[in-house]
Amino acid sequence: MKIINTFAVAGYPVAHSKSPIIFNTLFSSMDIHAYYSRLSAKSGEEVSDMLKHLGLSGMNVTSPLKNEMLLLSEERDEPSGIIGGVNTLVNVNGTLKGYNTDPFGVSETLIEKEIEISGKKCLVLGAGSAGRAAVYALTQLGGQVTIMNRTFKKAHILAGDMDCEVVVFEKLQSEIFKCDLLISTIISGSELIKKGWLKKETIVFDALYRSSTLTETASSAGCRVIRGEKWLLNQAIPAFKIFTGKDVSKKEKDKLSRILDKTETGTSEIILMGKGSSKRDIKNKLEESFKNEQIEIITDPDESKIKGEKYKLKKRPLRILIYSGSIKKEKELFPFSDLVIWGKGGIDDTVERIIREIEYVL
Repeated sequence: MKIINTFAVAGYPVAHSKSPIIFNTLFSSMDIHAYYSRLSAKSGEEVSDMLKHLGLSGMNVTSPLKNEMLLLSEERDEPSGIIGGVNTLVNVNGTLKGYNTDPFGVSETLIEKEIEISGKKCLVLGAGSAGRAAVYALTQLGGQVTIMNRTFKKAHILAGDMDCEVVVFEKLQSEIFKCDLLISTIISGSELIKKGWLKKETIVFDALYRSSTLTETASSAGCRVIRGEKWLLNQAIPAFKIFTGKDVSKKEKDKLSRILDKTETGTSEIILMGKGSSKRDIKNKLEESFKNEQIEIITDPDESKIKGEKYKLKKRPLRILIYSGSIKKEKELFPFSDLVIWGKGGIDDTVERIIREIEYVL
């Protein structure tokens, strides 16, 4: 099948993202000639450069790039302006349009779970892009929202922007005990929450879709727990429509939910693709860094390795395209990549990025 449109999720790290599983499964089942990969990007400038050079039709971005890409978007939807970030971008005849579908990830999940929010006490941990999206969604549903963040100033600004309550982080225990719904959007810090702080009636929604201390603690306390895969899927559905103009059926959505629940992160094989002559040096440095790990690094893969099975429920090969920005053949490899790294930063920068990505998924 000839690939007509290409998409990706950009971030750093990003190799753990399950977004390609969602979009490529939908492209395949709906007979859409498109492919979705991952881009290693540390800044909004890198995202814009790769969007242009790779000729992408659209992309998603993760934090902290959501704020930067809002400023680089020439047009944006209403939620993006209020939340202060975009997570979905499309290139329309050279014009970059930004959207934020994260609020749908929260609201649609709660609606699907038949959780009534109107008038309920909702506590949101974290005042970044995900936290702001959660507050936006909860206020739209009529929740009584309180925001907490380690940096009080950031939470105070959010509370002013969206007309919700703000409480200092030191009162975490008492606020958790009072809430009906707890949404955590923080990567670290949730381990501070103790089992005894949680009532059995409290619903705990963790934005992370990796196993976390919070979900384990909440489960042991008898709480109803919602993991981040639901948020991920429900924000991806409107992004898919923005990209393709097509709706996703309930049958397809249920299928994706089952796949995401079973799919694990991790890899045991790194395949380096691209025509650059530096792959051998990159391989040597990676082998030194991962000498205590059971990871095979391949620099000259045959076609079966490149075009083989892309998704497994357990550990899977990670196909890394090292893009030079000037070789047409490299673009032809994009539809077989799991991660794209623009090698213009040199060998050491490329190696540093790969190491960070691999460490995050192991």
